[in-house]
Amino acid sequence: MARKSLGFVPLIWECPSCGTQNPGPIKACTGCGAPQPEDVKFMQVDEEKFNFIKDEALIRMAKAGPDIHCPWCGTRNPSTATLCSKCGGELSQGGKPRQTGEKVQTVSEAEAEVQAPQPPQPPQASTANGFKQPKKPVNKKMIIIAVVVIAVLCLAGILLISWLNKTDEIRATVTDVYWERSVQIEEYQSVTSSDWCDELPGSAEVLSISQQYRYTSENPVANATEVCGEEYVVDTGTGVGEVVQDCVYEVYDDYCEYSAWEWVAVSPRTASGSDLSPYWPSLTLNDDQRESGTSENYVITFSSNGEEYTYTTNDVGLFLDAQPGSTWELSVNQLNQVRELNPYN
Repeated sequence: MARKSLGFVPLIWECPSCGTQNPGPIKACTGCGAPQPEDVKFMQVDEEKFNFIKDEALIRMAKAGPDIHCPWCGTRNPSTATLCSKCGGELSQGGKPRQTGEKVQTVSEAEAEVQAPQPPQPPQASTANGFKQPKKPVNKKMIIIAVVVIAVLCLAGILLISWLNKTDEIRATVTDVYWERSVQIEEYQSVTSSDWCDELPGSAEVLSISQQYRYTSENPVANATEVCGEEYVVDTGTGVGEVVQDCVYEVYDDYCEYSAWEWVAVSPRTASGSDLSPYWPSLTLNDDQRESGTSENYVITFSSNGEEYTYTTNDVGLFLDAQPGSTWELSVNQLNQVRELNPYN
């Protein structure tokens, strides 16, 4: 997400020693002279609107980079300084730049945060007199119960799966057969469709073009619409705030409706029967048609002790062995599904 700069505004800071509110760039309190602390929190001056700075010097200062706190006396110095303005110490020897980019609160937000009641904190363990706060005892009984329940559920699942996979050997007689064979057909047709104009098939004839949203970019690109959030102020580390917006760029592109000649699946040719003489359907294709594949399906129905079982396969050899009236040995699971079958000799 891109951060867009709208300009710079003045900030203030409150002296922790006397409570005086000072302009952001002022490095010592105007009330008591205390130095600006390293962890100072700047605040936005005007809560209703942005009073943008016109002073070019202040703007240059804000753009130059965050101030540096002297490692020797803590005095705040501009980013361009090499020696501390108060003690003359070298700022390059451990000078600490202020953090930047943090969102700046308004005065009322900062005051509300200070005045907000803090949630009660749990008592801390004391070791001053050799005593530690006792830890909350672990409910071992509940842990044991949970482990037992999980173990029982796992065992029940294993037993259920084992039971479902258990098979019974059954001797059954073939009572019915059914077969179906299909040939898939494609036809060369003019098809109307739509897609991004730079992804059309080579044979496409464009019918219409419109601009549509394609993707979101974090950076400005051609043919994009900028979409920005609410303005807010961030700390530049100089006592001056920068008004920014978080923006993305919705990119639009040419979207085409087109016609193109393509091979399209049409109704297949199908043959079926209830005998042991399967055959493929005869085909008479036009010049704009072609065969695109075949499929075959065979169903054998068995009967045993009043129960009926069906078995589906695409093995034509197995199907042709299933003469009505012939006897087979079936392996049937607990859901009456035939898992294996063999002719009974």
